[in-house]
Amino acid sequence: MEKKARIYNLIIVDESGSMSHLRESTLSGINETIGTIRKAQEEFKETQEHTLTLVTFDTGNTPYVRTMIDNKPISEIKEFTDYMPNGCSPLYDAMGQSLTRLHERIKNDPDAAAVVTILTDGLENASCEWNARSLRDLIEKLKAEGWSFSYMGSAHNVKEVTDLLAIDNVMEFSHDDRGTRSSWRRESSSKCAFYRKMNNVYSSSMRDEEILESKRQFAREYYGNRVSPDQISHLEAGEVFVFGSNIRGYHAGGAAAAAMNHFGAIWGQGEGLQGQSYAIPTMEGIESLDNAVKRFTQFATEHPDMRFLVTRIGCGIAGYTPETIAPLFRDCINLENVALPADFWKVLGLKMY
Repeated sequence: MEKKARIYNLIIVDESGSMSHLRESTLSGINETIGTIRKAQEEFKETQEHTLTLVTFDTGNTPYVRTMIDNKPISEIKEFTDYMPNGCSPLYDAMGQSLTRLHERIKNDPDAAAVVTILTDGLENASCEWNARSLRDLIEKLKAEGWSFSYMGSAHNVKEVTDLLAIDNVMEFSHDDRGTRSSWRRESSSKCAFYRKMNNVYSSSMRDEEILESKRQFAREYYGNRVSPDQISHLEAGEVFVFGSNIRGYHAGGAAAAAMNHFGAIWGQGEGLQGQSYAIPTMEGIESLDNAVKRFTQFATEHPDMRFLVTRIGCGIAGYTPETIAPLFRDCINLENVALPADFWKVLGLKMY
């Protein structure tokens, strides 16, 4: 019998009162993530077995840390609806209790892989059992065992908290529906990438020690770098410089000239892949630009082996602002091989670390 990865998906969600106005987008994100895991189970059924544990926390209910879904096979899980924000935020207790419980379940299984996702919109303010030091010690131990941790935070000093807890994969979202939905979409894309990597590992003949080191590496890289550099003077193999053009392909200035001079853009080609660059025409109106971005998104979807570095297209000679252009790239949130400028991410409601 072939080895399979037993992937234990643990999602820990803040249900405190400050999440009330984000209830619908949080529920939508949870269910989108359930769908992502279910799809991975179907796609990688030869190499993976997925379960889900969903934990919520707040002091407005008893007990204040509640296991809403307890290690159920993902195929048995339907839509989740039982989420009613109320009370304060016992974040450390929710994490400490649920991590300890899962660790007891899987600690002797070399084929177990824990994927932990935390979403919270506020600082710890109500825990009784766990503190930052004890939680950090636990997280560092679990990371050494190949556990993956991601933290989606809002409305508090997110990076300070995650540094304190030794969590490396961090995303900050704006405290509104836009940011919440974007964060869950980005989380789902990272999960997809993680599952694909695990499929590759379990399709090979690696030893247990090699599998463990792969899990550690995948955990470190769970949130890949999705922010385009402000200045791009060099491309690695497989990277593509995405620039704004005009339909005639007159690459005479700005990023277009850089694409022409350094990355293989072709004079007279106004759209598409050319050398290590990809042109998106920006001068023919916003509707035309929107359609061109859709074509680019489809191209990036069909070429996961390429990494696309999107420049601030449309925000130079074309005269648009990031507030106008960034939403055109919303479907790229789901694509781990597409990097966007930092100010585009800000408009989409996310800050990457």
